[in-house]
Amino acid sequence: MLSRILRNFATERVAYKPKYFSQDQIDFYNREGFVVAKQVLPRSITDNLQKWAKEMEDLPETPGKWMKYFEVTKGQRLLCRVENFLPFFPELREISYGMVTDMSSDLFGEQAVIYKEKINFKFPQGSGFAAHQDQPAFVSFGCKKLLTVLLPIDANTRQSGGLDFVRQHHIPAEILPQNSDGSLRTDIEAKLNWIPLDAHGGDLVFFDSYAPHRSDVNTSASTRRNLYLTYNPLSHGSWRDKYYEEKRRVFPPECERDPTKDYSEGAKVFNVANPIK
Repeated sequence: MLSRILRNFATERVAYKPKYFSQDQIDFYNREGFVVAKQVLPRSITDNLQKWAKEMEDLPETPGKWMKYFEVTKGQRLLCRVENFLPFFPELREISYGMVTDMSSDLFGEQAVIYKEKINFKFPQGSGFAAHQDQPAFVSFGCKKLLTVLLPIDANTRQSGGLDFVRQHHIPAEILPQNSDGSLRTDIEAKLNWIPLDAHGGDLVFFDSYAPHRSDVNTSASTRRNLYLTYNPLSHGSWRDKYYEEKRRVFPPECERDPTKDYSEGAKVFNVANPIK
């Protein structure tokens, strides 16, 4: 009897205590598959996100460093994504490994760790991202519990190609039927109830890796840039270095590609449902 009481006491004592989210917000995330935290980023970060994004846009394509990926729209090569930039931007690294990690830990109910990071660039008339779940892109190391945090750099609106989500469809944590490019099978997408979710600088949007989402073409006159940080529970391992090592091997940026190699197999995991070539 005493041993059982001591075990229960020890369990209660080490239970994770949320630092940022209320229990109602955590319950909402667990039920709906996403949650929005409005205007929570420090102004020092929000005010500089556009500047840092422009610096990333201007970075030269350099093997072994940041990773730049492109789409081709109407014959024009457009930057679509930059990855592996946290080592080169200390202020972004600090908030990513600090406050946003802590908020992700609140939602996991245990310590979180960064899995990967990216900025998606959607220039005027830039392509949308087909309906998909993120989980198929995270299968390399067996992690089955991840979440992604959206930090809007520019306003996400209907005109700029903001995101749509499907509520409560992250349960029971299953990958839905897919098209050959990793997007949701067209008939499945058509049956789902898509909810538009607009967001602005200073907001944070957290969503489960099984939550279906999509975005449309940017029909506005301005670029829409989104920064995404993906986390997994630390108890599932720390995989960021391994992730980028594997991605460079099977789906590297163009400046690192061997013209004699076929990267289509790597694209099935590392290029799910997006316009990158």
